[in-house]
Amino acid sequence: MAVSLGRLEVETADHVMLRYDLAGVGLRGSAALVDGLLSILMVIGLFIGAAIVGSKLSPAVESQLIGVTLFAILLCWVAYFVLLEWLWNGQTVGKRRSGLRVIGTDGEPAGFTAVLIRNLLRPVDFFPAYYALGVVAIFVSSRSQRLGDVAAGTYVVRAPKPQLDWLSLRTVAPARSTAAEAVPALSVRISGESQRLVREFVAREASLAPRDRDRLAAAIATPLRAAAPDLQVAGDVEFVRQVAASLRAAGTAPPPARIRLDEPASAARALSAPAQQLVRTFIAREATLEPAVRARIAASIAATVRAELPSLGSGDDVELLRAVGRGLEP
Repeated sequence: MAVSLGRLEVETADHVMLRYDLAGVGLRGSAALVDGLLSILMVIGLFIGAAIVGSKLSPAVESQLIGVTLFAILLCWVAYFVLLEWLWNGQTVGKRRSGLRVIGTDGEPAGFTAVLIRNLLRPVDFFPAYYALGVVAIFVSSRSQRLGDVAAGTYVVRAPKPQLDWLSLRTVAPARSTAAEAVPALSVRISGESQRLVREFVAREASLAPRDRDRLAAAIATPLRAAAPDLQVAGDVEFVRQVAASLRAAGTAPPPARIRLDEPASAARALSAPAQQLVRTFIAREATLEPAVRARIAASIAATVRAELPSLGSGDDVELLRAVGRGLEP
């Protein structure tokens, strides 16, 4: 997890980088106003209901009803925030109206325990006036967290779905063959290593002897056939070509026939479209990143580049991406 320029970046276990824009005081304040108004209306409704019921009871029972009413008000006030944020994917009515969401450290909507902790500490952030301490904490915190967020390990971010950088696991889309016949879509996700094998085979098959070509095609096609039984193609070579056509339709074209896969600048065009976009984005933004954040992001992207082009070997991650970036320049 990293925070830079008001953006929260979370890398999942599948090497998918999720990017969220942290919510500022303005948006959070507008959401709090809506939720506060609804809370006040809820409290007024409970008071009116208790008054109507109490007027029909004896004075002794009415005095007991006051305590029950105060407890019910406190319970409903906490339940409004806790239940909505837990069951409504990190949103209350005010947050949904303002386009905000509460998430955890894994980028998913906050769980029940985290939601409960952040809302039990809400009265502390409220002191000494309307969220005065909470506003100060948001300004001071580098991650725009109030005290309840710090204790619960939660973040308030903008609600639109985060942009995904698919570093692995890509669904192959249907394509069109030269005969204008539809290529069947694969119903499974093809790993980055399998994509690399398909791309390299298609790029080099013309230079292979027929026996070697058939042997390599069989080795590549066997695991893919087991994972995609709906793609019915007789020959292994034609099967791999069909997969390559689907990859091209998905934006992952095979590499040029004449490239040096051991040279970053030359091999850059052999990368998948998502990997190329990752490299371009990093090159465009690296000057604005802090050294620690830049190194962490570079390591994540470089791991993807090396997975697709293992012949590049090891070395400095930042320098590797710069060399690949030079190969991607128009």
